[in-house]
Amino acid sequence: MGLFNFVKEAGEKLWDTVTGNADAADQSAKLKEHLNKSGLPDTDKVDVKVVDGKAVVSGDGISQELKEKILVAVGNVAGISGVEDHITVAQSAGESTFYTVKKGDTLSAISKEVYGDANQYNKIFEANKPMLSSPDKIYPGQVLRIPQ
Repeated sequence: MGLFNFVKEAGEKLWDTVTGNADAADQSAKLKEHLNKSGLPDTDKVDVKVVDGKAVVSGDGISQELKEKILVAVGNVAGISGVEDHITVAQSAGESTFYTVKKGDTLSAISKEVYGDANQYNKIFEANKPMLSSPDKIYPGQVLRIPQ
């Protein structure tokens, strides 16, 4: 369990964060629907609630990799400033690190920074599918999984 911070203004816009039109129940429903449409398997095994701009994700019986992808998918939504992790994994595995994209970053530059080899960018791209549709489509404030 833990709290992961995200850039509140960055990410996919599921509701109007400026006027705050959506109440917490509506935001929770939209976030769950977004997760279900993400293409990730077993999203029915987790529950998502929005409380004061933070997403609380709970559930059990999923892999470490899927857990991390779900946390990133939920956190990379405009209006979400953090994700509280209450997911129990089926089998423990090595945890990935997380990287917040800065202006001017590319997957190659991130790969060079974290692995020492720019050609490892595809490893980061694959670790963030289906949230990333192309290695060229990253944006400042986005949080990416960096596998070991």
